[in-house]
Formats: sequence, C-alpha cells, structure tokens
Amino acid sequence: MRGPDAPAAPGTAATSAVPVMPARVILRTFGPFLRPQWPGCVLAGLLSVAGTGVALLKPWPLKFLFDEVLLPSGARVDQDVQGILLLVVVALAGVAILDSLVGAARTYTLTVVGERVAAAIRTRLYDHLQRLPLSYHERTPTGELTTRLTGDVDKVRGLLTGTLVDASTNILTLAGMAGVLLVLDWQLSLALLLVLPVLLVTVASFRRRIRSVEEDAREVEGDLAAMAQESLVAVKLVKATGREEHEARRFRDRSTASVAAVLRATRTSAVFGGAVDAVVAVAVAGLVWLGAQRVLAGALTPGDLVIFTSYLRDFFGPTRALSKLPAQLARAGVRAARIADTLHRPPAVVDRPGAQVAGRPRESLSMDGVGFAYTAGPPVLRDVDVTVPVGTTVAVVGPTGAGKSTIAALLCRLQDPTSGRVLLDGVDLRDLTSASLRRQVGLVLQEALLFRASVRENIAYARPDASLEEVQHAARLAQAHDFVLALPAGYDTVIAERGTTLSGGQRQRLALARAVLQDPPVLVLDEPTTGLDARSEHAVLRALERVSAGRTTVLITHRMAAAMTADEIVVLDEGRVVERGTHHSLVAGGGLYAEMCRLQGLTGRQPDAHGSAPSYGRHAARSVAEPARPTPT
Repeated sequence: MRGPDAPAAPGTAATSAVPVMPARVILRTFGPFLRPQWPGCVLAGLLSVAGTGVALLKPWPLKFLFDEVLLPSGARVDQDVQGILLLVVVALAGVAILDSLVGAARTYTLTVVGERVAAAIRTRLYDHLQRLPLSYHERTPTGELTTRLTGDVDKVRGLLTGTLVDASTNILTLAGMAGVLLVLDWQLSLALLLVLPVLLVTVASFRRRIRSVEEDAREVEGDLAAMAQESLVAVKLVKATGREEHEARRFRDRSTASVAAVLRATRTSAVFGGAVDAVVAVAVAGLVWLGAQRVLAGALTPGDLVIFTSYLRDFFGPTRALSKLPAQLARAGVRAARIADTLHRPPAVVDRPGAQVAGRPRESLSMDGVGFAYTAGPPVLRDVDVTVPVGTTVAVVGPTGAGKSTIAALLCRLQDPTSGRVLLDGVDLRDLTSASLRRQVGLVLQEALLFRASVRENIAYARPDASLEEVQHAARLAQAHDFVLALPAGYDTVIAERGTTLSGGQRQRLALARAVLQDPPVLVLDEPTTGLDARSEHAVLRALERVSAGRTTVLITHRMAAAMTADEIVVLDEGRVVERGTHHSLVAGGGLYAEMCRLQGLTGRQPDAHGSAPSYGRHAARSVAEPARPTPT
C-alpha cells in the first residue's frame, strides 16, 4: 500500500474486494434510513392491502354474470337481464378504476419514500467518505466511489422501497387468493399448492449462479468507471504523449468486457425466467383442465371456474415475481454490500471522549518519537522527533519517499501516528477536537486543488462568509491580487475544473491566499513549489515570505532554495531524521543535505532575481511589514 509520498502507478485502478455480507447486516445498515419515512411506509402498506383487496374483487362481477345471467337457474330467467348486465359492467369498470387509482397512489408514495431514502443514503455515504482514511481513498479508484454514490444507491433504493414492498404485496395477494380458492374447491387448491415446491427447486438451482454473474458485472462496471475517470483526469498527459488511440482502445476493451459481463448476467436471468415461466405454463394448463373436469362433474359452477382461472392467472403472476425475488435480492445485495462495507469502515480521525478545544499555540508544535505505517506495509516514519517553536519556520527536506508528506498529514491530523505523539503546546492532538485544530493549523498541499467556481469562492472556501475586502487582502499577501484583476471577470472569474485555465504558479498562489484567509497561526506547506518553472517558483517563494511572516511555519520541500533560510532544517531519509541544523551548518557537515544542495547547484546562500534570497522565520517577521487586516464588513 502506498503512502502519500509514493506516486500511483499509471493505469492501475483495481478495486478492493468486498466481503459477502449476511442479510441481517445489510438490513441493520439500511434500516435506519427507512425509519424517518415510516409514515410513507405505513401509507404504502395500507395502499398495498387495499390494492390486494381490489385485486381479489376483480373476477366476482364476471362470476355473477355467468351464474346469474348467461347460465341462470330457472328462478332468475325472468329478471331484468339488461339491468343486471349494466350493473355488472359498472362493477367491472368501478373495480378497474379503483385498482388504477390505488396503484397510482401506491406508486407515487413509494417514489417519494424511495427518493428520500436514496438522498439520505447518498448524503450519509458521501459524508462518511470524507472521514475515511487517506489510504482508503488512495487505493479505491474515484470512479468506483462515484458508482457507489450513484448507481449502487439507486439499486438499494429500488430494493428497499420497490422490491420488498412488491414482495409483501404479492404475499398478501397469494394469501387472499389461497383462502378464497380453498373455500371454492379445496381439491383444486391442493393441486395448485403442489406446484410451489417445483418453483422453489427451480429458484434454488439458479440463486448462486445469478449472484456470481451479478458480482462480476458490478466489478467490471466499477472498473470501467474508474478507468474512464482516470483517463479524463490525465487528458493532458494523454494528448501530450499521443496516446489517444491507446486510451480509446483501453476504454473500448473495458467497455466490451462490461457488455460481456452484463450479457452473462442477462442470459442467466433470462434462462431463469424462462424456466420459471415454463413451470407456470404447464401448471396453468393442467389446472385449467382439472377445473373444467370439476365443472362437467357438477362440483363447480361456470362462475366458480371463472373465479378459479382468473385467480390462477393472477396467482402465478405474484408467484413468478416471488420466485425471481432471490435473483433480485442477489443483484441488489451486491450493491448494498459495497455501500455497507464503506459505511462500516471506521473514520481515520475521531475525537476522543472529553477532547478539549485547541487554543492559539503559545509554545510549539512537535512530534515526539513518532512512527507511522500503513496497514500491511513497512514503516514510513521511525522515531521522528521534530519541534517547531511558535513564530519560527522549520523546513523538512529529504529525497522522494522519505516520508515528508506523511509528516505534513500527521501535523494536520489527517492521520494519527501508529506510535509516539504529535503535540500542540504539549497536548496530544488526539486530545483536541478536530474542528478546533483545523482553525489553528492550516495546510497548503503540493497540488493546488481548485474547484470549478469563482476565484473569490475558491479563496474563501474555508471561510465562505468572508467579505470581498478580506478575500482581496489575502490575495495581496499571496501576491495573487494583480493577476486575478487581469482575469476577464476579476474575482468573479469562474476557474475551470482543477484550475486548468491557470498556470501552476497562479494556482499555488490562490491556494496560499486560501490559507491566509483561513488565518491559522500554524501553517504547514507541503511541497509548495513542486513542478514550477523558475519565474513561478520565485513568485511563490516571495508569496511564502509574506504569508509566513509572523506565523509558525512548517515547510515540506525537496527544493533547497525554499528551505535554506528556515530557522531550522530537518533532513529526513527513509523515515528517520538523519540531520538537523541551519543551512550553513548542514552544508559544512557534508552529509545528505550538502549532497542535495550540490545536486541542485547550491553551495551557500542562493541569491534570487533581486540579489537576495527569500527569507522566512523570525527575521522575515521583522523585514516584511504585513498590511493591516481590514475590518470585516
């Protein structure tokens, strides 16, 4: 499992296996989402009972027509036939209209309940995803998670508010019909019930096969979504390397595999449905023949046979639907198990009972014997001790994979150490509430993440209530104000997805402005100059100089030009602190830091374009006068 410092291998989008979950676990997971909708569920249940009663009434006007009008006994011959026919027609029309109205009301009620349940599940799932460990997001493709939020939730909605309610209605209908048929003729009813074991055997023979092919289809579907999302995010690389045809072919292959998997699932379901229909057809033919024999023998009236044949047709409809219920449960169960698996995963960071509110730091932010390892992986950090006194700047440098970004995540409590402690003024971060800690420690990521929103909204992401003056003040400190004003609509300019319409330096300065507006006393900068050209790097370094003035700053970087004037430099290698000191003392020591400086062409203090190096830490606070913060309006 890779840590934050390890890049993802291109083209990898394997989904993690999800264990098969018992039905009781799935019901316990999704039951709470149904409880708030109990009035709608009760109404749907009452409408189902009413619909069952109306369905049982349907053939009775026809029975009356056959027994009392078409084939009447001698006592009823002289009655008003036309009047009776009119009553029969009105009764048939009334029952049909009532059945339609009840069905429409039931469908609408279930739709309302279903959409509300789906929204609740989707919101809860999205909220939980925000709290899961970074390692979970790193190993689970974004496309797979998107599929869980959309297609999987829709399948579960259908299961909870459609399939199960329909099954309940079918059971009620079968019970009502069986009771009426037993009263009419117990021998025919017994013959009818003998068909049910044959259906159960047919269902049992297909159940495991249907679940297997549905799992395969769901796996391929998630893989296809993940591959598409991965390629679209990397579209610039695809075009730059001329790999459009390769990606199109890769998507076509995955799409073909998806079609094949869906067709396998469809074929299995079709064969299963055909087997059930064949059993039902044979049973209906045999029972109609038996019923006709009972009429000829005088045991039943023609009207009774109408009731029986009508119920027989309607009886096998619900029976057929119930026989296919295991297959539907298997298909929806695969989706439900994936959502339940996500919801049952513990969050990465939780507040301890009695956690206290973090105050503004007065002493230091420190790491005391910190070790960290991802699950089933080698240690990323080993016994790390770092202390950042308030008002100073500490740079953490080292080669790629040394564990620098892991330190950034631990200092912001995006992860908890597996050993040791991270302390703020001597208090373990785990004893502080996460919300209050976020107000004290801010993070600027290596990749400047921007949303498809206006510049103002991006800067004010952490403080959406900030005034325009506050946003502009933050942009000036981050040296972003001038280029923002040059945009077509200034601060109201909508940035493209992931900020692709801006340069790397511009994106990074907007990220810095966002951190400034958040106004944390401690600022953690994770590789803020990675991937920038010399001019953009210089602009960002100047912005860092202004932003870090008067703040406690931790600078994670592999660029010595950014780290050389920090108050202290900590050198990390293979998860251990191997050196610490100032730039000059470390260069003089001739260790790993000196080697990295030589490789980057630095042997002493590196002048910038204006003849002096950017300065951080306590001397920066003296040399850079921070403009007065405007009063919020």
